Amino acid sequence: MIESMDRPITAHEAAVVRWFLEHAAMGDVAAYRGRPVEELRVREGCRCGCSSLDFAPKAWGGASIIADANAVYEDGEQAGLILWGRDGEIVLLEVHDWNPGSSRRFPEISDLRRWEDLGGD
Repeated sequence: MIESMDRPITAHEAAVVRWFLEHAAMGDVAAYRGRPVEELRVREGCRCGCSSLDFAPKAWGGASIIADANAVYEDGEQAGLILWGRDGEIVLLEVHDWNPGSSRRFPEISDLRRWEDLGGD
């Protein structure tokens, strides 16, 4: 069951979303900068218990990836993060552990890494 909620985005969550727009964009994100991130509201939680944030009802419908990065935690666990948008509106910040169920935590700014920062091929 999806956890129902409606709350303002926290300052920390807003800082992470801003980091994505500034450092991990997958193209032109100008349309997504029109509304202050601090005005986003968290509408739902995920049924799996992860720390993904849904900012719009039915966030997945018609949404596309606008930014993509990773979290590398101090304990070595890692997560992928994807910022989704639709029609100039940020609708979802997806957080998925690389080892399912390993951490279920929301990253700190210091944990975030662009793909090119990971040093892979």
